Amino acid sequence: MRNKRKRITAAALTGAMVLGLLAGCTDMGDSGPASGETVTIRLLTRMSGTSPQVGIWNDILDEFKEKHPEVKIIDDSQSDESAYNNVLSTDIASGEMANIFRIQGVANLSEYIDNGMILDLQPYLEEDTEWGGGFMESSLAYYQVPGYEGTYAAPSESGVIGFFYNTDLFDKAGISGFPQTWTEFLDAIEKLKAIDVTPIAIGTQSTYMGGHLHNLISYRWLGTSIAKQLGSREKKWTDDDVIETLQYVKDLIDAGAFDPNCAGLTDTMAMTSFQTGEAAMVITGPWNISSFTDPAETAVSDSIAFAKFPYFEEKPEFKDEDMQTISPLMVSGKLEGKELDLTLELLKMLTGPEATKRFAEESAMLIPRTDVELDENALDPLLLRVIEEGNESTGIAQDIFDYDPLTSMQDRSRNSIASIFTGSTPEDAAAEIQAEIDSSL
Repeated sequence: MRNKRKRITAAALTGAMVLGLLAGCTDMGDSGPASGETVTIRLLTRMSGTSPQVGIWNDILDEFKEKHPEVKIIDDSQSDESAYNNVLSTDIASGEMANIFRIQGVANLSEYIDNGMILDLQPYLEEDTEWGGGFMESSLAYYQVPGYEGTYAAPSESGVIGFFYNTDLFDKAGISGFPQTWTEFLDAIEKLKAIDVTPIAIGTQSTYMGGHLHNLISYRWLGTSIAKQLGSREKKWTDDDVIETLQYVKDLIDAGAFDPNCAGLTDTMAMTSFQTGEAAMVITGPWNISSFTDPAETAVSDSIAFAKFPYFEEKPEFKDEDMQTISPLMVSGKLEGKELDLTLELLKMLTGPEATKRFAEESAMLIPRTDVELDENALDPLLLRVIEEGNESTGIAQDIFDYDPLTSMQDRSRNSIASIFTGSTPEDAAAEIQAEIDSSL
């Protein structure tokens, strides 16, 4: 235990986690709704469930409701990605967006901006520098759309995605430290199999898990620029070097890196196998740290460490090109008057300095702000390790489909990648994805 208490800022924590918005909202003053007038604020986010992050989120909502009894909050948030996407798709089709919502990808924001679905937050960010001036500008820049003036989201979460792994199982298998290179990684997989342990927990019934694996491989093999090159059509999925990234997924399957039945497993099943010590590694981000360090949820909580994805010896220039998440909170562009004012006030409470401190110190969730002092001794050591690794990033990107203007690419790319786990060839998967693009041209 350290005697000297260190204090660090959220900027130091997020560091390079967000490479490349200012905020404010109108003071409500006496402009609240007239007596008896009810304002409804609907939320559509991924903050649902029983995690510590959701607990803090709900605390903030309760605080807001106590402050504004005239407001009715309808929280339609969904923890399951498919369920969330279904609700979001319905909203987009109807043109009736929730007051506060999230669209993860950036490629189609121009369409939604043109349709008036997303509010430009820039004026409010500039107006209230106490709130807006605290965000890392690089994280806000992600939601500044080429060809449009303004900022179209407030960042609500950031973090590097990599391997959480079981140090006891690594020691038992005779693996000294997490493998740094692809060759060392394949060797570690063989050693883990030799002690009857599933090397990597993955459930491709939840197709995002295979998608994240492919993202990490792609960014190590071709750099994070490949996401934009595919989205801009500068590159094709059927290009040889892109097919190679899919081949590396197949190589891991052939090496026995996963449960043979992983195609029938959900993400919850896969995560459970890691938390019970049946699997040695799992690919995820810092949002799962609070469950990994809770003995009630994770039987091997004392044995979990974090490392970034190994790099390819042939491509050392991409060894720190990382997948990182930057999650937004957006505001409907159709709000006016008191409803808009109250919605912006709630947005500030959910992404401001006080919320940032609570989320980081109590639930290992990072909001990229530079104006918050965080007590290092109050932070989980596993989170600090994630931060250290993220600070080494030389380039970052989110999911590859986030940069693609074709909305169907999320399902198409993930489903085609998942098909490799059931016998499709990398060439077939690439052709299927490219056919989706070609048919839209």
